[in-house]
Amino acid sequence: MFRGARAIAVAVLLLAAAPSFAQSLAGGLYGRVVTEDGSLLPGVTVTLTGVGAPLTTFSDQQGNFRFLNLSTGLYALRAELAGYGTSALNDIAVSLGQNAEVVFTLRPAVTETINVSAAPLLDTRRIATGTSVSQRELDQVPTVRDPWGLLQQAPGVLLDRINVGGSESGVQAQFVSKGASSEQATYNVEGINTTDMISSGSSSYYDFGAFEEVQITTGGTDPRVQTPGAQVNMVTRRGTNDIAGSLRYFLTPGSTQASRKIPAEARGYINKTTEVDEINEWGFELGGPLIRDRLWLWGSYGRNDIELRSAQSFTQSRRFNDGTSLETYNAKLNAQLFSENSLTFFWYDNEKEKIGRNESVSTPREATHYQSNYGPSGTYKLEDTHIFSPNFYLTGMYSHVNGGFQLIPHSGADCRTIECVRENATKAMVISAVTGTTRNTNVVVQSGRPQDAYRGDGTAFFSTAGLSHELKFGFGYREAKGKGTTFYPQNELIYDLSRTNGLPEGFGITYFYALSPYDYEFQYNDAYAGDTIAWRNLTLNVGVRYDRQVTRPGDQISPANTAVLDYLPAITYPAEGIPEYEWSSIVPRIGATYALGKERRTLLRGAYNRYVGQLGSSSSGYSEVVPGYRYVAFYTLDADGNDVITAEEVLYDYGVYDFSGFDINNPASTLQPSRVDPDASQPTTDEFMAGFEQEVLRDFVIGLNYTHRDFRDFLTRRAEKTRGGGDYYTSADYEVATILKPPPGVTEGGDYAVPVYQLKGGVGTPTYFVLTNRDGYSQTYDGLELTFTKRMTRRWSMRSHVTWSDWKQHIGPEAIIDPTRIRDRNGCSSCDGEQVVLGSAGGGGAKGGVWINSGWATNVAATVQIPRIETNVGLNFNMRQGYPLLYVHQHNLTNGEGSKLVLVNDVGSVRLPNPYTLDLRFAKELRYRGAGIELGIDIFNVTDRQTILQRASTLASRNGPSPTRNQIRELQNPRILRFGARVTF
Repeated sequence: MFRGARAIAVAVLLLAAAPSFAQSLAGGLYGRVVTEDGSLLPGVTVTLTGVGAPLTTFSDQQGNFRFLNLSTGLYALRAELAGYGTSALNDIAVSLGQNAEVVFTLRPAVTETINVSAAPLLDTRRIATGTSVSQRELDQVPTVRDPWGLLQQAPGVLLDRINVGGSESGVQAQFVSKGASSEQATYNVEGINTTDMISSGSSSYYDFGAFEEVQITTGGTDPRVQTPGAQVNMVTRRGTNDIAGSLRYFLTPGSTQASRKIPAEARGYINKTTEVDEINEWGFELGGPLIRDRLWLWGSYGRNDIELRSAQSFTQSRRFNDGTSLETYNAKLNAQLFSENSLTFFWYDNEKEKIGRNESVSTPREATHYQSNYGPSGTYKLEDTHIFSPNFYLTGMYSHVNGGFQLIPHSGADCRTIECVRENATKAMVISAVTGTTRNTNVVVQSGRPQDAYRGDGTAFFSTAGLSHELKFGFGYREAKGKGTTFYPQNELIYDLSRTNGLPEGFGITYFYALSPYDYEFQYNDAYAGDTIAWRNLTLNVGVRYDRQVTRPGDQISPANTAVLDYLPAITYPAEGIPEYEWSSIVPRIGATYALGKERRTLLRGAYNRYVGQLGSSSSGYSEVVPGYRYVAFYTLDADGNDVITAEEVLYDYGVYDFSGFDINNPASTLQPSRVDPDASQPTTDEFMAGFEQEVLRDFVIGLNYTHRDFRDFLTRRAEKTRGGGDYYTSADYEVATILKPPPGVTEGGDYAVPVYQLKGGVGTPTYFVLTNRDGYSQTYDGLELTFTKRMTRRWSMRSHVTWSDWKQHIGPEAIIDPTRIRDRNGCSSCDGEQVVLGSAGGGGAKGGVWINSGWATNVAATVQIPRIETNVGLNFNMRQGYPLLYVHQHNLTNGEGSKLVLVNDVGSVRLPNPYTLDLRFAKELRYRGAGIELGIDIFNVTDRQTILQRASTLASRNGPSPTRNQIRELQNPRILRFGARVTF
């Protein structure tokens, strides 16, 4: 029986204007102290205990108190005031980017303690979409053990792959988040921005077993977020006053994989497909106090070996052909030498080694890559937070990221170094006429990518005219560099047999390249301010963000190709002669939440937000402004068929087939063939959000959110007739060359009749290009998300969603240059009103035949505790609309325009079957004297669904029907088991 002062309400909420689903690596506790009649109590002593050292503060004149930047975990609060007794709350959970809000009601001379078993799921302030995955869910829900596997649990996020049991975890996934590509994604680990700006939107690899929590944001009002892409925020564990740790081991043996079901149609050309040979992961983590209540240390080690056996390896002696090793170290030192200050030092390092990258049914081993880190290793940060008063906090941080990798082609000699490639890659890199894939060797890449960042962030609390304010502000500076080498073996040439232009068998096109070492520097300045204003049942979030992004290239040195010296002589572009490329922007964020009724069990939300694109070599196209490559192409006949191209086999008398990156009339000119439009605007995204959440039960919430996005100011590389003249090529420069129709026997694309356009007579092949906005082109995204959230009570929990979306492009006449329905990364960028589907990896790599978009998707992640036998059951179900299939008819022109992949069906009108996976986990934990051992079995793809994920989409060329048309290129991996053991203490 409660006889005295008691806490009458406990609510967990997420702040909208700042940490909610954003780049926050901590949480907070907010509270208010009142008397029984509702009067505010200033001067109350409030003490916090739990993770880290005890903290003490006092309630202000409005009775408010707060504790910010708390590590995730369970806490206890104690409030006391002379003459008013004492009240305490236990088991208050603080999560990543979330804040627990409590209300103490004190009665004189009475003391009591309340254990908090469940806090409301509704959040009266949050205006954001996404999901947050706790440590318990990371352990108990069956998922592949990488961050990209978690992305599909976030509404509105679609991946380029169906990753069964971790078989796809050796290479990062490409994805779309509410119409924004992965190039606009941002990755943060412990608050460090680890996003790779040279391969925009990618990141390093991480130890899944070290995570305390992972948060994925897909939209919202937080002014600290720059881009419209997914924000992936990862926080590791930390040391506490108790010595604690764990050891783990997971084994996925290939012997447990179900038999491959080759469809009858494919048995003539597929004998084997890629299978799991063995996946094993092991690691440990340990933390505890160095000085109790003052200094704590935590560290971890994890290793993940993914060994796949490809179709190629069944005829070779190697045990596996595609092997990935990921090794990660983490260390975190937390210090709180006095109560007003906390200091954190964090360091991690990841080493990746991959053998046989991108090997598949159609890509032989000699054309695969060996991948490893390149350059210095290790990433670290130093962060300090100081409490100047209960109403004013400041945090400063410095971080350094060492990024970089190298891709060394096998070249028939299992090469791991550039020297090996130069000695052994004696044959040309050949693109097959039948499959369009590569043989013999591949491109060499070495790239170092370090980053340095400085941040300062502050929080101030104050009140005005009955309104409470939480003002968050900050600024940052980041410098990212990219420096590396790229070249093709065998005299920098590619022998392309897929563009034969109707010539007899054996004829092809030889592309001679001169690839430049690259040297870039990106600088980013940002500043933001946001206020969370609360008044009764209404919360208003307003914010503004400023960004300045600059690219500064170094000297661009393009070496000669001695085989075609008249076309590709050595050229140097001094850095001082290349203008900087700069974007500046000021964008608003505004949103409101209103709680209906006294119980506040229904929330209404609305928001408008503007985002800007992040300037990187991929998203901006800047790598093409400074010529990273030059090439010239000629007809060729490899008469002896030995894949070694000699000067006598190149048919120079036929003239130049194609060229790029230089002035064909003046190859030695140092005038850049590409330039930046100084008036070009950076890409922008306007987001409108509306939704509501209904608390059905104290621990169960249903939500419905609608998002509309307008994407504008896309950048394009547009051709102009004279450099600097602004006399752009337009659709008036093109005329119909032919009408493509299906050859006899080709029925997959229907009875199509598609015109192909070519440049009119007298109009020269484009030489000069401008990076500028694509006027008249825009995209819209409309998405509806139905979400269900059930916390772990009554022995079960669940997070699930169903998402419907419509992503289209809108193209005015001025946006169409070549009217041909050319298939490109968006699907067809000259097709007005059609869907945007976004090709994975820009059309290259193992997933180059995947177009990502889907009209609907669903995911269910749930856990159940079975009583008596005390067994945990986890479930993860994922299903989406089938991947689009974009059929093309390849047509080769004779006027120097090269080859065109002409789309013959409407984008999205043909789709592969709907893929789905059902994964289950069964785990039993035994405990003895504070230690526990958990034994588990995960079953991935329980129903053994083996959906077709890729088909060969080239139906025909000028030579006639493609012999590989519509052939299956990828199947969903079969059912497989993972066995695991975890020891905790």
